[in-house]
Amino acid sequence: MTLSILQLRHLKRYCDKYGIDYQEVDSSLTYHENKEHLRGLVQMLMRSLDTFEMERMAELQKQYIKEHPILHYLACQMAGETTSTDIGPHMEEHFSLRGWVNGRNNKALQKVTA
Repeated sequence: MTLSILQLRHLKRYCDKYGIDYQEVDSSLTYHENKEHLRGLVQMLMRSLDTFEMERMAELQKQYIKEHPILHYLACQMAGETTSTDIGPHMEEHFSLRGWVNGRNNKALQKVTA
């Protein structure tokens, strides 16, 4: 049984959708047999791509962590995957820009007046 033009068009659209060559459509087979054959190719292609993609993603993730450790740490912190503990006693004094500038000005005034 030969394929009708409509069936052939559907099979070609299926091939286009998944990037399969038109040569895979066999005119001596029925529409359903061709469709099953193409589905098998797609499943095989997806399995191999999934394995390849997973390996590639793991490789890219390792590279990213090496190149951007702080961003990776912050992303993990935001996702709740990391817990940090304070090291040492908590500092009560905080840096004051105003105090630093005033102290610097006082030292400069002392040098001028001396």
